[in-house]
Amino acid sequence: MGRGRKDRIRAEASRLLAAGVAGQVFPGGAACVAYREAGEVVYAFGTGGHLSRGGAKVREDTPYDLASLTKPFVATAALRLADQGVIDLGARADSVLPDVRSGPGGGATIEQLLAHRSGLSAWGGLYLDVPHEPGTPAARRWMLNESSRRSERPAGTKTEYSDLGYMIAGELLARAAGVPLADLIEQEVTSVLGIDREVYYAGTLGAERTAELMRTAPPTEFCDWRERLIVGEVHDENCAALGGVAGHAGLFGNAHGVAVFGRAMLDVLAGESSYLPAQALIDALAPRDEEARYRMGWDSKSGTESSAGRRFGPRSFGHLGFTGTSIWIDPDVDIVVVLLTNRVHPSRANEKIRGFRPAFHDGIMATFKG
Repeated sequence: MGRGRKDRIRAEASRLLAAGVAGQVFPGGAACVAYREAGEVVYAFGTGGHLSRGGAKVREDTPYDLASLTKPFVATAALRLADQGVIDLGARADSVLPDVRSGPGGGATIEQLLAHRSGLSAWGGLYLDVPHEPGTPAARRWMLNESSRRSERPAGTKTEYSDLGYMIAGELLARAAGVPLADLIEQEVTSVLGIDREVYYAGTLGAERTAELMRTAPPTEFCDWRERLIVGEVHDENCAALGGVAGHAGLFGNAHGVAVFGRAMLDVLAGESSYLPAQALIDALAPRDEEARYRMGWDSKSGTESSAGRRFGPRSFGHLGFTGTSIWIDPDVDIVVVLLTNRVHPSRANEKIRGFRPAFHDGIMATFKG
């Protein structure tokens, strides 16, 4: 029974990925479906296509630019720090991070930044205006200060997705913990879960691992600002200007590593793990207002139009990444589905993944439940 289901899921995932390649949704992709059967966690993989047209085939361990899937990792680190007493989620950002004292974003609490209730703009091309060499401390300080100024409304009044809020949150957590953000995510998330070789900030790798990543990672897009095709470095320009490490983007990872992270969240909710207090994650996943999709670190399933499709349950939570990545978790059936693609290659103008994602998840869930 177990082997048969795993084989069926593998076949369906690979079939759907092949259909996505044929439909020019993306050059290639990898998927991992994680569920528990007979007391054991099963990981079923699927792959399809190539890193780029004419490039090497996608493998189960192909590393992708996770884009905004970085945010759940950062929010999870925050929950761990709060549990350890290192931070108070109700503290104002400017009480920890002096760089944001001059902007209205400095008045947002850590929890509001992480739950998209900071009142800050969704995004902004800060990288185009930074008056310092990208990646330097001066550039980081300028970008954080400028992010805190780009306010749409007072903090706490409405839930609205904000990369800028997460840029501030990432630096804030690092300052509070006394270590760089990349080290913090490794210490509190990836190393604890045993996936530090599978999920990591590409901007901190040494020469040897960077060269390996450039050989094995799929390209994203030609960047006019950097004047090159982006391979093995973060696609998001603001994150690149910050040095490749930020609260909103910068992590790379393979499908298995992301699925292990998702399984950890399920184990916490089920009371089967001491990684986090279950109530802390329950509170993080609670809606902040009646109309809000976004939670602390996560997106939620919103009606029949969700990228999770129609077959994921109402308690499902997940996240999307701009580069063509996603994770969806359904605690009612104890399943994690990770989909990694480079749909932005050769251009972000290709938005066919909007239709592909829900169809992919419906197909996987139909096979899992069937």
